[in-house]
Amino acid sequence: MKLLDARIRQASETELEAVMQELVFPGVLNPFKFGLPLALSMLCALCSFAMPQPALWMGIFYLAGWPGNAVFAGIVPGVLLFCLALFTLGSLAARGYYLALRGYLVLLRCVAAISTGYLLFTLAQLFLGHAPHPLFVAMSVAGVAFSALSFTSLNTPVFGQAVNGFLHNRAWRKAWVLRRQKTQKSRS
Repeated sequence: MKLLDARIRQASETELEAVMQELVFPGVLNPFKFGLPLALSMLCALCSFAMPQPALWMGIFYLAGWPGNAVFAGIVPGVLLFCLALFTLGSLAARGYYLALRGYLVLLRCVAAISTGYLLFTLAQLFLGHAPHPLFVAMSVAGVAFSALSFTSLNTPVFGQAVNGFLHNRAWRKAWVLRRQKTQKSRS
């Protein structure tokens, strides 16, 4: 993908046609299934990130000496900022940008590390006799499961075809812009 991304960035109109021919799909591909693996991955990443947030912010508020009933003042902005980063990277990856897909994978790794750390923390509390609320244990297990499902949905042949489609559409958009610029220059 990195090489194709570089070729698309530097290609002329005829070179873009060659790139698009390389990215032709074998058989018939349903365009509505294009984004399903990426959308499922994004939804699972969001759920995985949201699972440890209550315990994390309750701990922060406890350490800071702030009232515990205002914990949503930390959860809501944190999740909103994560959503902004997640959907920006996801939508740019769907438009065929290699660095966005790479950034999205880094974000998924960070989410997996957070959810795994939260699971280890709740299990350590459980085994040390601090008896965390059963909901926190269930949320930590669910967070790791959502993280695993997020990576699994990207590790499918359909996602590989979708990435080819994303790159094909990006090459097509760039070829269209180059044609439009060429016709505008010829008119003036």
